[in-house]
Amino acid sequence: MRDIRKLLFITGVATVTPVIIQARDKLPNIVIFFMDDMGYGDLTITGASGYNTPTIDRLASEGMFFTHFYAAQPISSASRAGLITGCYPNRVGISEALMPQGRIGVAPNEETLPEILKTRGYSCGMVGKWHLGHLYPFLPLQQGFDEYLGLPYSNDMWPVDYDGNRVTPASNLPNKLRHPTLPLIDGNEKIRELWTLDDQAELTTLYTERAIQFIKKNREQPFFLYFAHSMPHVPLAVSNKFRGKSKQGLYGDVMLEVDWSVQQVLETIEELNLDENTLIIFTSDNGPWFILVIMPGVPEV
Repeated sequence: MRDIRKLLFITGVATVTPVIIQARDKLPNIVIFFMDDMGYGDLTITGASGYNTPTIDRLASEGMFFTHFYAAQPISSASRAGLITGCYPNRVGISEALMPQGRIGVAPNEETLPEILKTRGYSCGMVGKWHLGHLYPFLPLQQGFDEYLGLPYSNDMWPVDYDGNRVTPASNLPNKLRHPTLPLIDGNEKIRELWTLDDQAELTTLYTERAIQFIKKNREQPFFLYFAHSMPHVPLAVSNKFRGKSKQGLYGDVMLEVDWSVQQVLETIEELNLDENTLIIFTSDNGPWFILVIMPGVPEV
């Protein structure tokens, strides 16, 4: 990008960047990349080794880089509730990770970020993990977004173990046994069920393609893109484009693909000559998970 100072960068556990908008007569486009369980040390600029994240590192080095700050709450749904509503998560009734069997979500009468932006003429799109209520009244299209493609909750909330095998009564995983198949939602409709890690390996590419489509479609008006990656939450899954490409196993491969995804979005913004008037935020919902270090492909901590 010609002037990456216009980008705001934030990493999940302690890192960030802001922008100088020169086109004062135009409302800035806004893109938020929201990682799932990414740790502070998962970028090469913060110490990762065995793989490189040059695109995200560039946001940090040429934008504003915050190395210490707090997420709204250290768990998925609550952190996302804080981001979308601007409120303390407990005030809006979300203090934990919502389950597929749950009946609650962000109340429709709560004012959300996309709803506020739409009053200023923004087109608002989302791709990725929602996790603020999977029932119809709580889905993104009822919370101010014009379009949505993604998972309604975490990618481990399915009847499949972390090794990719379907759970059975003998698996001794009663919570997973209760979960339905993982639905991929387009708008308000389930368009596909995910049953395997190979299915999940398609997600980053699917999200990226839809994000690029949204940007191109809305190039003539201010837009807000909320890109909430499902990775690197477990179970880890990566496309063949990046499988085996890092020296840190599956986790490193996933981070390579995430950096590629960010690169595709930024290149699209630049190709459309939108980079002079686009604010970009990169952050994570909370710090890394650490209980599941026995996962295949995950470096020990």
